[in-house]
Amino acid sequence: MKKWPLPNLDGGKFSLNQDWSERHWFNYREDDFLLKETYLNFELPQGWGNKWPDLPNPDEDSSEFWLDKIHLSNPRNPCLKNTLLGYYLSWHIVGVSYFNENGRRPKDGEELRQYNNSLPLENRFGIHICCKSIENYIAKFSTNGLDSIQKEQYLDYCTYLTLIYVIAHEWGHYRSEVLSFQISDLVKSITGESLSDFAPSFLSYFIHKKEFPKSNFEEIFAEWASLKFGIFNFYMKKPDFASTIKNWPQVEATVKFMLTQAISRPSRIRPYSDIRFWIDFENITRDTVMKRISENKSSVNRSVNDNVLIDKIKSLKKGKIIDLLMHNQMQFSKNHRFNGIIESSRLSYPYEPDSLFYHFGDDECLFAHKSTNSNNSLQLNNPKFSNPSERMNSRVMKVINSLKIDNSRNAFLPIKVFSEILPLDPVYFHV
Repeated sequence: MKKWPLPNLDGGKFSLNQDWSERHWFNYREDDFLLKETYLNFELPQGWGNKWPDLPNPDEDSSEFWLDKIHLSNPRNPCLKNTLLGYYLSWHIVGVSYFNENGRRPKDGEELRQYNNSLPLENRFGIHICCKSIENYIAKFSTNGLDSIQKEQYLDYCTYLTLIYVIAHEWGHYRSEVLSFQISDLVKSITGESLSDFAPSFLSYFIHKKEFPKSNFEEIFAEWASLKFGIFNFYMKKPDFASTIKNWPQVEATVKFMLTQAISRPSRIRPYSDIRFWIDFENITRDTVMKRISENKSSVNRSVNDNVLIDKIKSLKKGKIIDLLMHNQMQFSKNHRFNGIIESSRLSYPYEPDSLFYHFGDDECLFAHKSTNSNNSLQLNNPKFSNPSERMNSRVMKVINSLKIDNSRNAFLPIKVFSEILPLDPVYFHV
């Protein structure tokens, strides 16, 4: 039976003394980070290299909210927003809602799980995908230059990549919440105390993210996850029609290149566009990396990690993006000296981060897993449609069906689920 943890609901009020004067900014020129509109050296498959429209917001924007106003039993529909591709609803927020609606904390994780399962689907813990928003985004794509036979395949593949991008991005937020449980467990083993002063308050950290949405570094981590576990995930299943396109290796590399340019485009809203300050996009889209994609080499999984721009931090010469995320969460510990939040923009961070430790153990962020019919892989449930014609016309439905293995009922993506720390129910699709 899965172990459902009880979230730490202490520290819900953000009251740290913020001394922003301790931040250190590195000199930069905006022009240094603007991507050049370069193209691959091999000949682009005609039409497959069309420029992608600017990506919409992959998350729910809730910069103005109060914890005591969260009542998840009330139905809502965030996906009605035309610009919202998806969102992650955290286990901690489910716990806050339980407290608000019952006047007490849940007695254990199992009671909280039962409460979660009673909520409207759109308000349950987990990753949520807005199918209509994705399909409306894809409808804006140009198919100029494509022959009539490949137009549908092109739009299907762009839908596939967009869906994978959103799921992996939202998984990054799930990973952040898992990290808060891992840090608490490790602090307990170090100090011998359940509620050590070094244990981070996830809710204080969460509120800070919402209060400063344009500098939220967790979005950089989530965008990194979308590259690492989505676009550049060697183990991700190829679309079924890949074998019918004679120049598929070049097609795959080309379209992934165009999506990567859309992700890193300066015209995107912050903090998502700030990912270009943290990843060397010119390097990960160079010919040698794209050739790894076209030759189906597993070394493509190293490309994102190898091009993270955090080498300026003296104490994190071999650090990973997740180390910086951990540092931010550690700033929200009881009585912990505030030494600066690492922000999303312009490589801004304390020069000597003062977290307790770095290189957080054996981490799934270093590699991807083969997709298996397992609790440890991310499971995709079929969307529910109000009428058969909607289901027949859905590109997202077509993509999910193409991701299934051996005609199984559900699809499983090669992205890890922490079933022993914080289980993750199947991804929810809203139409």
